[in-house]
Amino acid sequence: MLAVSFFVFSCSEKEEVPEWLLSEAQMVELLVDFRVAEGKVANLNIKNDSGAVVFKILERKVFEAHQIDTTIYKNSYQYYILHPEKAVGIFDAVLDSLNSMQREIAAGN
Repeated sequence: MLAVSFFVFSCSEKEEVPEWLLSEAQMVELLVDFRVAEGKVANLNIKNDSGAVVFKILERKVFEAHQIDTTIYKNSYQYYILHPEKAVGIFDAVLDSLNSMQREIAAGN
């Protein structure tokens, strides 16, 4: 009986969210900007090595624009990957944002 009550208690405890964790909204914004940067590089029609260099420059600009440290981003990404129920929401929001951007671009042409 003690083991069962311990199990129920431990499962019902809410996990503490790390202070450094980027919010889901911040992750969506970053991931959208990274995908846009990847698209820009893909449209340059340059060799993979050169594309990787250009992407690194764009990636750094994204981090600077959002004032986010790469380590915090990587740790936050890892946190969300380990919490798939949250990651799915983030990735769905990224897809929705990108699809919306694509529709706006198509409507403007």
